[in-house]
Amino acid sequence: MSNFDQPLNNGWRVWSEDSTENSDPQSDPRWMRELDQITGSAPQKTRTLTVKTLAPLLISAHQQNSTWLNDFADDPVVIDADLHEVLLAYQKLQDERRTQPPRQENNRIAA
Repeated sequence: MSNFDQPLNNGWRVWSEDSTENSDPQSDPRWMRELDQITGSAPQKTRTLTVKTLAPLLISAHQQNSTWLNDFADDPVVIDADLHEVLLAYQKLQDERRTQPPRQENNRIAA
Protein backbone atom coordinates (compact mmCIF):
# COMPACT_ATOMS: atom_id res chain seq x y z
CA MET A 1 0.00 0.00 0.00
CA SER A 2 1.50 3.35 -1.05
CA ASN A 3 1.02 6.69 0.69
CA PHE A 4 -1.55 7.58 -1.98
CA ASP A 5 -3.71 4.53 -1.24
CA GLN A 6 -4.34 5.39 2.40
CA PRO A 7 -8.00 5.99 3.29
CA LEU A 8 -9.11 9.59 3.91
CA ASN A 9 -10.01 10.80 7.37
CA ASN A 10 -13.69 10.66 8.25
CA GLY A 11 -15.57 13.53 6.57
CA TRP A 12 -12.88 14.19 3.97
CA ARG A 13 -13.59 13.63 0.30
CA VAL A 14 -11.76 13.81 -3.00
CA TRP A 15 -13.04 16.25 -5.60
CA SER A 16 -12.99 15.30 -9.24
CA GLU A 17 -14.28 16.95 -12.40
CA ASP A 18 -16.60 13.96 -12.87
CA SER A 19 -18.45 14.91 -9.69
CA THR A 20 -22.23 15.16 -10.17
CA GLU A 21 -22.92 17.01 -6.93
CA ASN A 22 -25.28 19.98 -6.93
CA SER A 23 -23.82 23.44 -7.50
CA ASP A 24 -24.31 24.80 -3.99
CA PRO A 25 -21.42 27.13 -3.03
CA GLN A 26 -20.42 24.97 -0.08
CA SER A 27 -19.75 22.00 -2.37
CA ASP A 28 -18.07 23.96 -5.21
CA PRO A 29 -14.33 23.55 -5.40
CA ARG A 30 -12.36 26.49 -4.11
CA TRP A 31 -11.05 27.56 -7.52
CA MET A 32 -14.63 27.94 -8.79
CA ARG A 33 -15.61 30.13 -5.82
CA GLU A 34 -12.49 32.26 -6.28
CA LEU A 35 -13.17 32.63 -10.00
CA ASP A 36 -16.71 33.76 -9.17
CA GLN A 37 -15.27 36.39 -6.82
CA ILE A 38 -12.82 37.62 -9.45
CA THR A 39 -15.52 37.92 -12.11
CA GLY A 40 -17.95 39.55 -9.69
CA SER A 41 -20.60 36.84 -10.03
CA ALA A 42 -20.23 35.58 -6.46
CA PRO A 43 -22.46 36.97 -3.70
CA GLN A 44 -20.83 39.78 -1.75
CA LYS A 45 -19.57 38.84 1.70
CA THR A 46 -20.10 41.61 4.24
CA ARG A 47 -19.58 41.99 7.96
CA THR A 48 -20.77 44.63 10.40
CA LEU A 49 -18.47 46.10 13.03
CA THR A 50 -18.17 49.26 15.07
CA VAL A 51 -15.98 52.22 14.20
CA LYS A 52 -14.42 51.74 17.66
CA THR A 53 -13.14 48.35 16.48
CA LEU A 54 -12.18 49.34 12.95
CA ALA A 55 -10.44 52.70 13.45
CA PRO A 56 -7.54 51.57 15.69
CA LEU A 57 -6.78 48.67 13.36
CA LEU A 58 -6.68 50.92 10.29
CA ILE A 59 -4.59 53.53 12.10
CA SER A 60 -2.09 50.90 13.24
CA ALA A 61 -1.89 49.36 9.75
CA HIS A 62 -1.35 52.82 8.24
CA GLN A 63 1.39 53.72 10.73
CA GLN A 64 3.17 50.42 10.06
CA ASN A 65 2.75 50.84 6.29
CA SER A 66 1.12 47.40 6.07
CA THR A 67 0.95 45.90 2.60
CA TRP A 68 -2.51 44.46 3.16
CA LEU A 69 -3.92 47.96 3.67
CA ASN A 70 -2.65 48.95 0.22
CA ASP A 71 -4.27 45.81 -1.20
CA PHE A 72 -7.68 47.03 -0.01
CA ALA A 73 -7.09 50.74 -0.62
CA ASP A 74 -9.53 51.00 -3.53
CA ASP A 75 -12.24 48.77 -2.06
CA PRO A 76 -15.53 50.56 -1.31
CA VAL A 77 -16.61 50.86 2.31
CA VAL A 78 -20.24 51.43 3.26
CA ILE A 79 -20.78 53.76 6.22
CA ASP A 80 -23.75 55.42 7.90
CA ALA A 81 -24.86 58.73 6.31
CA ASP A 82 -24.51 60.58 9.64
CA LEU A 83 -20.92 59.38 10.03
CA HIS A 84 -20.22 60.47 6.45
CA GLU A 85 -21.44 64.00 7.20
CA VAL A 86 -19.30 64.18 10.34
CA LEU A 87 -16.25 62.95 8.43
CA LEU A 88 -16.79 65.54 5.69
CA ALA A 89 -17.11 68.33 8.28
CA TYR A 90 -13.96 67.10 10.04
CA GLN A 91 -12.08 66.98 6.73
CA LYS A 92 -13.14 70.56 5.97
CA LEU A 93 -11.88 71.74 9.38
CA GLN A 94 -8.57 69.96 8.85
CA ASP A 95 -8.18 71.56 5.41
CA GLU A 96 -8.92 75.02 6.84
CA ARG A 97 -6.35 74.54 9.60
CA ARG A 98 -3.70 73.60 7.05
CA THR A 99 -4.37 76.66 4.88
CA GLN A 100 -4.56 79.25 7.68
CA PRO A 101 -1.36 80.99 8.72
CA PRO A 102 -0.23 80.13 12.25
CA ARG A 103 -1.63 82.40 14.94
CA GLN A 104 0.77 84.66 16.81
CA GLU A 105 -0.12 85.01 20.45
CA ASN A 106 -0.08 88.48 21.96
CA ASN A 107 2.29 88.28 24.92
CA ARG A 108 2.07 91.98 25.85
CA ILE A 109 0.91 92.66 29.34
CA ALA A 110 -1.40 95.64 29.85
CA ALA A 111 0.02 98.13 32.31
